[in-house]
Amino acid sequence: MPPESTSPTVVSLFSGAGGLDLGLERAGFETLACIERDPDCRATLAANRPGWRLEAGTDSGDIRQVEGPKLLADLGLGRGELGVVAGGPPCQPFSNLGKRQGAEDPLNGDLFTHYLRLVDELLPGAVIFENVEGFRHERHSETRERLVNRLVDLGYEVAWGVLDAADFGDPQHRRRFVLLGSRNGRPELPRPTHGKNVRPHQTVESAFLCLDSWNQDRPDHIRMNISEKVRQRMQRIGPGQNFKALPMEMRPDCWRNGRHQGADTFGRLRLDRPSVTIRTSSYNPSKGRYIHPTEDRGLSTLEMAVLQSFPEEWRFVCAGRPTLVGIGRMIGNAVPIGLATALGHAIRHTVRRPISAAS
Repeated sequence: MPPESTSPTVVSLFSGAGGLDLGLERAGFETLACIERDPDCRATLAANRPGWRLEAGTDSGDIRQVEGPKLLADLGLGRGELGVVAGGPPCQPFSNLGKRQGAEDPLNGDLFTHYLRLVDELLPGAVIFENVEGFRHERHSETRERLVNRLVDLGYEVAWGVLDAADFGDPQHRRRFVLLGSRNGRPELPRPTHGKNVRPHQTVESAFLCLDSWNQDRPDHIRMNISEKVRQRMQRIGPGQNFKALPMEMRPDCWRNGRHQGADTFGRLRLDRPSVTIRTSSYNPSKGRYIHPTEDRGLSTLEMAVLQSFPEEWRFVCAGRPTLVGIGRMIGNAVPIGLATALGHAIRHTVRRPISAAS
C-alpha cells in the first residue's frame, strides 16, 4: 500500500513512456499506478519511477485484464476516492493516417471501451482523455459522443477541444484532442501560455541549447546511420525546404512526380520556430521534416526527447538491447510534457480534496 499523500492521486491508462504522468507530476499530482502493456515502456517507467506501480491490477499491463475493484483494493482506495484517471487509447484507429477505422479497428478499437469501463469502476473525481486531432472529425463523431454521453451519465461535466502543444511551452507544434471531465463543477481547457499575445513560442534552437549540458554518452542516445548519397541530398536542402529543393536527377524515383509526398518529406527543421510534430520515426529524414537544422543528418533520440520536453534525467530503457526503433516509438508516442502540465493545472482545482492513498 502506498504511503499517505497530500497530493491528488492519478491512475494512468496507456501510460507509454510517462509523458502525461510527468506533466501531471509537475502540476502536483501523484501517480499511484500505470497501466501499460508495451515491454519497453514498462521498462522505462520502472527505471525512472519505481513508485508508479506497474503490477497493480495485472501482470501484463493489458487494460483488458484490469479489474477496477481489484485495482482499487490493491491501492487501498474505494470507488470514488481516486483523484484522476488519465490517458488515451492508442491513437492509430483515430489518426488521419492509416485506415482510420476508429472504434471498429479490429486490433485496438475496443481499448476505448475499456477506458470507459475503468472510469466507471474507479469513478475518479476527474478524467483526462487525450488523443489525436482526428478524434474530433465527423467520421468519429459517434465514438466521441459515446465518450461524452457516458461520462455525463456517470456525473461528469466535460469540456473538450483541440490544443497545440507549442501553445503550452513545448518546442513543437502538436495538435491533440483533449477532453477534461469533472464531478465537481465544469472544467475549462487551459489557456495558451505561449504564442500570439503571450510569451513567444519555444523554438528548436532553444530546445537544442539545453543539450549542451546533457550527458550524451548514454545508451538511449542513438541516431540513424546516413549513407553518403543521402548526405549529399541533405546538403541541397535549406532551412524550411523539403525534397523539392533537390534537382530531379538527385531524387529517388518515388519522389520525382511528388504525388505521394507531403510538404514535410525530407525537409529541414528551422532553428527559429517550433518543430513539426515529433512522431515515432522522427529519426528518419525521409519520414517528414526531420533533417537536423544545421547538420546533414537526422535527429537523434535525445533531440527528439527535448522537442517533447522530456527532462535530462529521464532515461529510455528497452526491455532488451536499446534500439533506435524502440526508443523512437516511446518518444514519438508520448504526450509532450508542457501540454500535460497545463492539463494538470487545468483539472487540479476541480478535484475537491486530496485523497489519501491509504483507506
